[in-house]
Amino acid sequence: MRDRIRPPREFENVLDRLKDDEGIFETKQKAIMFAAAVGYALYKETISTTNVDSFGEGIRLEYFRSPQDDGFIDALAVAHAGDLNILDPERQEERLELFERCSLLGLREMQKQCFDDRPSDPILGILALIDRMQKSPSSDLPGLDYVAEELRAYF
Repeated sequence: MRDRIRPPREFENVLDRLKDDEGIFETKQKAIMFAAAVGYALYKETISTTNVDSFGEGIRLEYFRSPQDDGFIDALAVAHAGDLNILDPERQEERLELFERCSLLGLREMQKQCFDDRPSDPILGILALIDRMQKSPSSDLPGLDYVAEELRAYF
């Protein structure tokens, strides 16, 4: 059984910059959770066709074991699969792979919004992503609305 969430190698620098350089996220784990929310909210139709080419340094799964994190990863899987059977313990690998694909899609957007399009102020890129998530139809995963509201209040 796998013991790590593996961010895509090509976006490890985005995680490092958002955590260490900009101080927007306290941990890489929190940044990747946000990235997965962005990826799902904006690209839920293309998640199945998205593949991570190479993985970077994994983040221990134990850092994702809070009720909110476990619940969010499971909610993404149920919303995507449309089937509660995906919560079977034997399908954990499938849930983690889905989470990693969502993270890849979100990290692409975070790279673009925070560093490519707005290189002088990454926080504005995060706020722009929150706005896009709020405008994106997410009725199948209503918790994203709450996440967006909490992030907006934080920033």
